[in-house]
Amino acid sequence: MDKRIIRLFDVEALATAMEADVNHRHAVTCHAVCTDSRKVQANDLFLALRGEHFDAHDFLSSVVEAGCRAVVVERTVDLPDDVVVFRVDSVEKAFGRLARAVIEKRRSMGNFVTYGLTGSNGKTTTKELLAALLAAKGRCVLKTEGNHNNFIGLPMTALELTEAHDVAIFEMGANALGEIRYLSNICQPEKALITGVGAAHLGGFGSLEGVAHAKGELIASPRLKHIVLPHETRGFYENHLPDGLQVDWVGEDEAFHPEHIVSSINGVDFDYCDDKANKQYAIHLPLLGGHNARNLSSALTLVRDEGWTADEINAAVRAIRLPSGRLERWDAKDNVCFLHDAYNANPSSMKEALALMAQVVDGAHRCFVLGDMRELGKTSDALHRDIGKRVALLGAKCLLCVGDSAKAYAAGALDAGMDNEKIVCTPQNALSQGLDWLDKRLSPSDVCLIKGSRGVRLERVIDFFGATRHEA
Repeated sequence: MDKRIIRLFDVEALATAMEADVNHRHAVTCHAVCTDSRKVQANDLFLALRGEHFDAHDFLSSVVEAGCRAVVVERTVDLPDDVVVFRVDSVEKAFGRLARAVIEKRRSMGNFVTYGLTGSNGKTTTKELLAALLAAKGRCVLKTEGNHNNFIGLPMTALELTEAHDVAIFEMGANALGEIRYLSNICQPEKALITGVGAAHLGGFGSLEGVAHAKGELIASPRLKHIVLPHETRGFYENHLPDGLQVDWVGEDEAFHPEHIVSSINGVDFDYCDDKANKQYAIHLPLLGGHNARNLSSALTLVRDEGWTADEINAAVRAIRLPSGRLERWDAKDNVCFLHDAYNANPSSMKEALALMAQVVDGAHRCFVLGDMRELGKTSDALHRDIGKRVALLGAKCLLCVGDSAKAYAAGALDAGMDNEKIVCTPQNALSQGLDWLDKRLSPSDVCLIKGSRGVRLERVIDFFGATRHEA
C-alpha cells in the first residue's frame, strides 16, 4: 500500500501547516489522521473535534491509552510528557489547513490535478461518473466517499492522498453562504463543475439567487482554470466570470449537450454531442433518469481533452455503482419494482424523479412514497403542495405521504383531483402503518417511487417489502 502524504510531515511541518503551538518536538511520524477516539491507532494524529453533542477533548485519555502520541487540541489538557500536543485556535480550521498543506505537498511533486464539484442535485452521481472516466484513462483517482463533502469530510478525504494518486476529486456541499468558498480554498481545484442550481437548503440560502451565489463561490477558487456550467445558469454566472477562465456550457443550444434521450427502467440511452469537435457519441448509461444524460455530458465535457471513443465511454460507465439510495431499482415479490431515491430530496430532484416515472411506468401502475423535503424555509408548504399536484397529474395509483409535510403533499394532490381514498398520510414514526396500507394496494407490475430527505429514513420501505437490489 502506498504511504500517505501525511507521513512526509514532521512535527515542525505539522505545526506550521496547522498554525499550531506545540509543546515539544519529539520525533513522531503520523501515518494517518483520526477524529474518532474509538478507532484511533498508535501512529495516528488525533484531532479533538467538538460538535453539538460531543467534545473529543473528553476522550483524550483513552486516545493516549490506545498508543496515540500526537493530538490536536483547542484547550489545555493534562497528558503524558511523551505526547506531542498541537494547540490551535480551532481544531476544525486546523484540520482544513492541514488538508490544504497535504494537497499542496502532493501538487509540488508534479503530475497531479484536482477537480471540484458542487450543485443542488447530482453531485455524487457526477463525481462517480467523472471518477470512472478518469480511471478508464489510467489515472489513480482519489475521490470523496459517501457524504464526506463538508468541513470535516473533505479534509478527511484529502488526508488519504498518496504519492500514487494523480487525480483527486472533491465533492462540496453547503447549507449556507461561504461554505463552498471555504472548501474550495482547501482543495483549490484546477478543474470544476457545477451540476445545477435548484431550490435546495432555502432555509439557509433564502432564495434561488442565494443558492446560485453559494454554488458560484467555486468559480472564484484561486487555481481554477476550467469550469463546466449548465445552460440554465447563464443568467446567474455569465456576466461574473473571471478573465482567462475556460468555461464550457452544457445543455440545450450549447456546444456540448445530450440529445435523443430515451429513458427506460434499465437506464438511459442518448447521444453526447461535442459540436466544437464535430463529434457525437452513442451512449448507454445504466443509471435511471434522463437527467443523468446531463450529468454524464457535464463530466465528459470537463475531460474532453483526454480524447474519447464511444466504446471507451460505454466501457467506463458500464459497471458504475452509486452509493445506495440514488434512484436505484429494487425488485420485490409479485413483479413489484421500487425506485429507491431516498438519500435526499429537494424540489428539483423530486421533479426529475417524477419525470422518470412518467417516462417508464404506465399511469395505472405509478405508486409513490414521498417524505419531507427539508430545509426549504418559508416556501416549504407551497413547494410540497406543488409536488403533490404533479403526482396527481401523473395519474398516480396511490400516494403515501410521510412526515411533517405529509398533509401539504396530500392537499396538493387533492386540489389536482386525486381521489381521497388513494392518499394516506402518516407521521415518520408510524411509517409501518402507512406501509401496511400500501401493501394492500400494490399489485403485479407496479412501480413505486420512494423519495424524501435523508432524515425521513425512507429506506425502511425497502426493508419492509424485502426488496433486493436489481442487478443489470
